[in-house]
Amino acid sequence: MIGGGKQVKPYLKMIRRFDIVLVVLLTLLSFLPLAIFSYVKANEPKSIANQGLTAVITVDGKEYKKVALTGHTGTESFTITQADGDSNTIEVKDEQIRISKATCGDQVCVRTGAITKRGETIVCLPHKLVIEVKATDGDSNNNNDDDDMIISS
Repeated sequence: MIGGGKQVKPYLKMIRRFDIVLVVLLTLLSFLPLAIFSYVKANEPKSIANQGLTAVITVDGKEYKKVALTGHTGTESFTITQADGDSNTIEVKDEQIRISKATCGDQVCVRTGAITKRGETIVCLPHKLVIEVKATDGDSNNNNDDDDMIISS
């Protein structure tokens, strides 16, 4: 590059030591959320990690069925047909659940695929069907999902 150095020199004169310190400091601070999240996850009570997983299926806001995912083997399939004729076929294979077939037009719920982790959801908006994976302890009657609630104003 002939003459390229002459174009860069004015910009190098504008950079001060404080600018470099500020850029380095902001770069390091950008990793702070990752460090906090890792620390909280590492100190999470082991009882939460050892809980089983259950898929809760709700239709139009009402619980339809619970399916235990932890320890599930083989393939189970069932169809939910609503009063207006809409239907969703749900498939549980090993420790994962998915909607394999639906009569809705967009097929977003089918394309979502299988879910296996706590907090994951599959939603079929036209049929008002939601499948959510939740953690369960040995006593499903005392399952407290208050920590899953998100309130925004």
